[in-house]
Amino acid sequence: MKNLFDEDFFQKTLKYAGIYNILWGAFIVLFPNAVFDFLHIPRPNYVEIWQCIGMIVGVYGIGYFIASKDPVIHWPIVLVGFLGKIFGIVGFFQAVLIGSFPLKFIPVILFNDIIWILPFYYALIYAYESHSADISAPKKFSDLIKYIKTNQGDTLFELSKDKKVLLIFVRHLGCTFCRETVSEIAKLEENLKGKNLTSVFVHMSDPSFGDEFFAKYFDHKISHISDPQRLLYRSLNLNRGSFFQIFGIRTFFRGVWAGLFKGHGIGQLEGDPLQLGGVFILANGHIVFEHKNANASDFFKLNILPEI
Repeated sequence: MKNLFDEDFFQKTLKYAGIYNILWGAFIVLFPNAVFDFLHIPRPNYVEIWQCIGMIVGVYGIGYFIASKDPVIHWPIVLVGFLGKIFGIVGFFQAVLIGSFPLKFIPVILFNDIIWILPFYYALIYAYESHSADISAPKKFSDLIKYIKTNQGDTLFELSKDKKVLLIFVRHLGCTFCRETVSEIAKLEENLKGKNLTSVFVHMSDPSFGDEFFAKYFDHKISHISDPQRLLYRSLNLNRGSFFQIFGIRTFFRGVWAGLFKGHGIGQLEGDPLQLGGVFILANGHIVFEHKNANASDFFKLNILPEI
């Protein structure tokens, strides 16, 4: 028997969600008082706000239609929808408990939010597992460093013969935390040189984008390696994060702090959004220190690097 939870199931689910949202949103905009009259609930004082909600619901429907083409690629749209339904349910029952909204409204919450929670949840799990499927075995790090070159034409093996190499694996270059890490390393560059450390960044973007990106933080050409196939990442067992490692509460609040208050912002998605980063020190072709990030927001304080 065909597995119920396959890509076809999630494509149809998102397509139906899109149709429902567009029709429901249009109905609210055109007939804003109909639901309240049918449920015998007093009409809202500002019906335009309710119509605005209808417009938002309809826009969500367009997003679900887009996501239905490929739920794996368009998982962020599914995530936004899933979170919206969770918060919608929480907000409704909170309003009921404090007596500011009638329980009679439950049919609307049931058909708009509750019945979609599990399908959207499983769609996110399916997308995560599809991203995580990787049948190619990682190659040995000791072999890779002898032929993978930086943007300046040096191999990591060659660099580690002259100096110790501070090897920084970042997530995608649009990541707030990656920008924070690069910014902090730029500030500590003189200190790192005093420890006979030369910095090399590893990322998943193309080399030209890397040049442009790092030029924003350094006033000279910095060494970096483009690794879109994640060969170096996998050779050092730098894992892809779980759902909670990437989107957990701690990560959310750290993202707000780093992105808004520290001004690092958010950029275009470049590479695998689930990849976790890490910091390593390479000397004479051997790893002598390592720190693997526990989650997307994990930040290793470089000023406490050990003396090696």
